[in-house]
Amino acid sequence: MAIRSRESYIESLRRQRPEHIFMDGEKVESVVDAPGFRKGINSIGIAYEVASDPRYSDLTTLNSPLINERISRWAHIMENEQDAIARVRLMRGMGEHLVPCPYRCMTSPTLTAAWIISYDIDKKYNTNYHQRVVNMAKHVQRNDLVMGASLVDPKGDRSLRPGKQSDPDMYLHIVARRDDGIVVRGAKAHDTAAPYTNMLCVAPLSRALREDEKDYAVGFFTPVDTEGITFISRPAPDSIEPADMENTLCAKCGGHAHSYTIYNDVFIPWERVFMAGEYEFVGPLMNIHAAFDLMDVCSCGVANTDLAIGAVALVADCNGIEQAAHIREYLTNMISNAEIPYSCALAAAVEGKKHESGAYLPDILPVEVGKVYAARKLGENRYYMQEAAGGSARTMPLEKDFQNPETKRYLEKYLKGKEGMPAEHRIRALRLIYDLTASGYAGWNHAMRICEGGAPQALRLGTLAGYALERSKARAKRAAGIE
Repeated sequence: MAIRSRESYIESLRRQRPEHIFMDGEKVESVVDAPGFRKGINSIGIAYEVASDPRYSDLTTLNSPLINERISRWAHIMENEQDAIARVRLMRGMGEHLVPCPYRCMTSPTLTAAWIISYDIDKKYNTNYHQRVVNMAKHVQRNDLVMGASLVDPKGDRSLRPGKQSDPDMYLHIVARRDDGIVVRGAKAHDTAAPYTNMLCVAPLSRALREDEKDYAVGFFTPVDTEGITFISRPAPDSIEPADMENTLCAKCGGHAHSYTIYNDVFIPWERVFMAGEYEFVGPLMNIHAAFDLMDVCSCGVANTDLAIGAVALVADCNGIEQAAHIREYLTNMISNAEIPYSCALAAAVEGKKHESGAYLPDILPVEVGKVYAARKLGENRYYMQEAAGGSARTMPLEKDFQNPETKRYLEKYLKGKEGMPAEHRIRALRLIYDLTASGYAGWNHAMRICEGGAPQALRLGTLAGYALERSKARAKRAAGIE
């Protein structure tokens, strides 16, 4: 069962029995039946559908050297430049299916980061972490699982290091080491989609650690329904109203739920642990994971910009201003805003390198730059969409007014655009602009695009640290004739 169906994924969620899931003050008994999780489950479900579609099989599936079976690319450990390029194209291509965030993208980066860092730890300490990660990768591939990423600690007082917090649980840490495994306590914040994944990869990606903080250097895999785990979830952003005219994007796939995941003395058997005290490897693990994550962020962000470009072109056509100079300028600028981050993702794929473990690691510098650039352009793209649409995108009456015979005839008369364009087409185009710029989904998407993959300030620092500044300065000295 190396490639499973959407229905098989959903059935796996029904079989899972997480101990505690809370949302909006209520305990959730069934993840599949909870409205707050529906959009996220549907987004992942569409990613499964695409992998099973023979039209996309060359991009979405490949033969795994680990299990010698056809698998989903989402679970593949990248081996070379071609793998990385295919992944970038797949991430952008998901936009064709109106999925702003398929989330299956997290499985491969979390597995591969653990794959590389466990190899390096074994090399230094002669541990056996790497084989555990290999076994987990085989398990994920054979069963086509969704791996959730549980990475960011609550952090408490940001001016204090983990070991100096008044409450040691502000960073997830080991509280007991046993012959058969470890016991951990603490929490992770901002966990996207966690309750409707199958397995969690938990890693210390909040900050580099010191020797006296080695209990906080802990990485492991654990099923979602492990005893002692509690999810406190915020639902996916809701639409303004249930509606027949509501577009596919916002109604079905408009965002994910996010959770605080509480680890209350959770037991993890050794066979699922890939780091337990090797504090000096936390910084490298952060960089490795960021390289994969940022390459994906640049790629899927472009898919969202592609939709925004299409929305501007569509609403301009409805309004009869498709040839206007300012519209053409907006489209040109937005195309640049899409292609620059996409080029950064391709550069990261091409300029990467093969790690000694056999995994392929993208170059982080281009995608650090691309992610920050794309985040800065979010507001600009929304400005163009609103400007092209005009005020009706945010002031238009609700759908029930279009269904009411007493008001429908007036709205169809006065919301009409250019001659020959049905009023309903313009109304739908305006609703799309609203969803992309002014809805709950729009706010969720904007905030996510700014912070996902790392805070922009941290990425700017990484850009400066990763650039060969002294080499460029030496070149400038030669050019200036300075010995």
